[in-house]
Amino acid sequence: SVLLDEGMVRQDPETSRYSIGIELYRLANIAAAKAPIRRVALKHMRRLVDACNETALLAIYDRSRLEMIFVATVESSHPLRYVIELNQWLPVHVGAPGLAIMAFLPPEEIAAVIERTRLSPVTNLSITEPYRLEIELEKIRKKGCASTKGQLIPGATGLAAPIFGAGGEVVGDVSLTIPEQRLAQDGEAKLLELLMECTARITEEMGGRRAVMQAAE
Repeated sequence: SVLLDEGMVRQDPETSRYSIGIELYRLANIAAAKAPIRRVALKHMRRLVDACNETALLAIYDRSRLEMIFVATVESSHPLRYVIELNQWLPVHVGAPGLAIMAFLPPEEIAAVIERTRLSPVTNLSITEPYRLEIELEKIRKKGCASTKGQLIPGATGLAAPIFGAGGEVVGDVSLTIPEQRLAQDGEAKLLELLMECTARITEEMGGRRAVMQAAE
């Protein structure tokens, strides 16, 4: 009844069932806007989008859930672009945004993700074999960023680079999701360079650093 009085929940007069109220949404949005990683990342994401005119997304990783969530976006001006829903839990074993996080997790955490998800595919291009996944993760560690085609969204190229916290742990990433027909063959390298510069600045401003990784067994 207190939550109802404060507008945190609302009650359907016919069924008497409760649902989330507008006030709770308002407070959640205020809290999200004040989150340090979001506040720091957005200004650098805007500079990234100014430079490449592709939509940028900020993902945060939750270690307890072994999943990620997109919490902010900066849109491009292209009429053809992908609109990604925010605040939805997503797996980290498919697509560039997830793999750029998963590659820098401790070996035991990678194993836990594989066990929990069974590498269930999202599209027919998703990686479903553990040995192929480890090969891909090792490439990402060496390169410092991820690039995939059609693993999360059919017809889309995903590019992502990780963000690290003060203890060297990966805390999230910034990604670009681009229609394949708009990405020139020689354009991916430049976009990845811009993306890694963006996440390096975010990591630095947050007082983060990349930890030395050990290969997963």
